[in-house]
Amino acid sequence: GVRSIAVYLVVLFHAGVAQFNRGYVGVDVFFVLSGFLVTQLLLRDLGGGGAVRFGRFYARRFRRLLPAAFAALIGTALIFVVVDPVEALRAAGSFKAAFLYVANWYFIRESTAYFGADVAADPVLQFWSLAVEEQFYLLWPLVALLVVPRRLAAICLALVATAFVSRV
Repeated sequence: GVRSIAVYLVVLFHAGVAQFNRGYVGVDVFFVLSGFLVTQLLLRDLGGGGAVRFGRFYARRFRRLLPAAFAALIGTALIFVVVDPVEALRAAGSFKAAFLYVANWYFIRESTAYFGADVAADPVLQFWSLAVEEQFYLLWPLVALLVVPRRLAAICLALVATAFVSRV
């Protein structure tokens, strides 16, 4: 339910509804909830057998995110090629970055401001948040595997470090 509200906040922001000009709060809420739920899954794995079941973990992420993301990217690319082939060619790098889940880094490199005017019209700009989420899914299980079997102090240190890095 709360994740649905977060998604609606983002959609209303992108629709230009003036009261929702802070739509990125929805992205933050979604990230926090996803992180919490993924951490619960990992802790359950670690508590049950002392190991993360990486195959199961990544298979679930794959089934949940990749088909819809790929369909959206392919559909958008096809429409873009038909509507404006020249602009589609210019956006080829951002499509490639979105397919590889590194769109956030691509847009940082392409702009002097993360959401600067030079990338604001890119058809896959919204994939920056999915890239961040996927990178989290790639790294967090490894952190959990290294930290959780250790002491509580190590867990607290990892959480503080993660919070610090997310704000830098």
